[in-house]
Amino acid sequence: MAKRVARKKAGGGAKSSTPLVTIRARQEGTVPANYDIPQSKGTDLIDLARRWSYTLRVRTRWAGNSDIRDEFGEKAVKDFGKLDLSETIIQHLALFTHIEVELYHKNFVGANAAEALDAASELPWEYLLSAATRSVGRLQSLLITRCLSNGSGMKPQPPKRMLFVESAPGRIDNNYEFSGEETRIKAAVGLEDVDLKAQKGLTFSRTDPYGKLQDAVQSRRWEVIHVTGVDTHQAVWCVDEFYDRIKEEIRADVIDKATDRLQDGMILRGDQVSEQPVRYDKLADLLAKPGRPAPHLVTLNLYYSGARTARQVVKNGVYAALGFLDEIDDEFAELFFQAFYWAWCHGGSSIPAAFLYAWQQMDSDRMHGTGIVIWLGRSMADESVAAAKEILRRKTTAPGK
Repeated sequence: MAKRVARKKAGGGAKSSTPLVTIRARQEGTVPANYDIPQSKGTDLIDLARRWSYTLRVRTRWAGNSDIRDEFGEKAVKDFGKLDLSETIIQHLALFTHIEVELYHKNFVGANAAEALDAASELPWEYLLSAATRSVGRLQSLLITRCLSNGSGMKPQPPKRMLFVESAPGRIDNNYEFSGEETRIKAAVGLEDVDLKAQKGLTFSRTDPYGKLQDAVQSRRWEVIHVTGVDTHQAVWCVDEFYDRIKEEIRADVIDKATDRLQDGMILRGDQVSEQPVRYDKLADLLAKPGRPAPHLVTLNLYYSGARTARQVVKNGVYAALGFLDEIDDEFAELFFQAFYWAWCHGGSSIPAAFLYAWQQMDSDRMHGTGIVIWLGRSMADESVAAAKEILRRKTTAPGK
């Protein structure tokens, strides 16, 4: 059993009413651990997010090399030291089966507050914590969840009403089709294919215009919404000079003029245009409109959906959201969501445990560095014992991607 430790605040007692991030660790029979990263570490976190995000984007260059993976694990330990999470703290975290990373989006101070929040969302905590704790000796499976508290009190059960949103508008239609994913998800959730008027079942929205999709989302209280399609970044790879043929007022909404940076989001069919890029915050408002009852769960089979889009739908009231920090093999993405939904809907698992189960079903040799994330609208601190039991019962190899 781990040695009892008092709550510690990383950052040498830096004064701040709200930390930038809190790292919590939970396991049955072990005293919980809590470590705060103060807002004064915002600049360091921005630098780490930039460097590690790039490293994981080029993971095909090193994922198959165990020596490089070991080297990155050691580097992750050192880089956590820049956030005042010492090697001793990492060794302590290695004793646990569940680590929660809570991000705070209120009461930020300083000129770089918004950039620091984005960096905290972009940083691949899942990979870094997994690699760092494995580097110092972790052996057991590790569940890593993100939290952005929204006051959610629900404990979702498997859905009876689910909306499947797919979108391949305009020129993208030549590159993508969704019949395989439809079959997999339908089988995993075990719901019948029904229309919007039905009270129960799985309803499909297939590349509907924006207004029609909005009506479908707001037509009833969906328990789950699954979204699949092409994000704003992938569109450039699918179609040459994609944004050159988009109207200026639409293009300006997703490309920041000051930085010329393309914003995260998704390509939908517009009401008056065939291809409409929708920025991540507007996409989140479409899926979970503030002021309306939110879905329990939103799953996003989109590149670059894990940092901002998933975070934003949770901020809007969703209990849990799953997405990807960068690119992922399309086949693997479908298999992941199929495994996740099967474990939740048929395996008696909670959403976080189903997430871990799906990780464990993936080919670990090909998944190193893959950024699949889960955001929760409430801390799992109160559920740590039950979650730990559920994880330990599986007794499978740690995912450690």
